[in-house]
Amino acid sequence: MRAHHDFTKPFLAACGAALLVLSTSLADAQSASKADLEDMAITHPADLTTAKLENTIGTRCALGDGVPQNYGLAAQWFDKAALHGYAKAEYNLGMQYYFGQGVSKDRTKAAYWWEKAAAQGIAAAQYNLGNLYFLGQGVPQDYGKASLWWRKAAALGNTQATRNLATLARLHPEYQTVAAVEKKTVGAP
Repeated sequence: MRAHHDFTKPFLAACGAALLVLSTSLADAQSASKADLEDMAITHPADLTTAKLENTIGTRCALGDGVPQNYGLAAQWFDKAALHGYAKAEYNLGMQYYFGQGVSKDRTKAAYWWEKAAAQGIAAAQYNLGNLYFLGQGVPQDYGKASLWWRKAAALGNTQATRNLATLARLHPEYQTVAAVEKKTVGAP
């Protein structure tokens, strides 16, 4: 979903030393080999077909692909697909809330939708959720949860998550190992 925002430009983290970037849209961030994982809906196969179509319409509205660009309409279509449990739409809806495209900017709602997508294995959502926990945007600041989500994203091939983990380990050595993170994190995902 690229329109007026370039999601690949980095922004400085609250501590100044860590560099975080928001993951790009799934089309750019994920490889084709992971398409089957991403095309999951937590409901029935008929809902998956409907959700995929709704997400596609939302994407076209957001990009202005064959239709006039309309973020509000895109958010409505993403919401319909997300309510079917479609992970790509949950991720996209989180992006809409994060940037305030077609909806009011709301980091708490972005975190909510990214957490749903992250739980279904969307690496971009896991990475972005880690960023929110690291910065304390829309969720309480929690380096342990940031580390856990970045580790999940890194395990799925997100290289920026690996870099963020290294930065976190330098800034806070107590988060260097998985065991240490799990011990420090209450209610780990």
